[in-house]
Amino acid sequence: MALDKFAIGQRIRTIREQIYKETRSDFSYRCSITETHLGQIERGEILVSLNALDKIATYTNTDVDFLLYGNNNNNDLTVKHNLEKLLNRSSEEELKMYFKCISSINNFINKSK
Repeated sequence: MALDKFAIGQRIRTIREQIYKETRSDFSYRCSITETHLGQIERGEILVSLNALDKIATYTNTDVDFLLYGNNNNNDLTVKHNLEKLLNRSSEEELKMYFKCISSINNFINKSK
């Protein structure tokens, strides 16, 4: 099965716009690739390199199978699902740190109401 570089780019763009709600500049910074490279991938001008694919999948907690072939259900594009995946891969120490961060943010939000 041949890879469809346009469809791959569209899936990456969807993740950037709908999940992270980031500009191309911010998303490229998140994924440690250049903004120009990300633009070329999203427009389907080039096929995503293995290195860029790994970075995008890692920094967005998205399955490579979804990025390349679109194989997954839409639940894999939800923030909750991505958080669950991140938490499931985390060590006990990391989980404690995440909990402290989320608790602090929650306290801030509640005080702001």
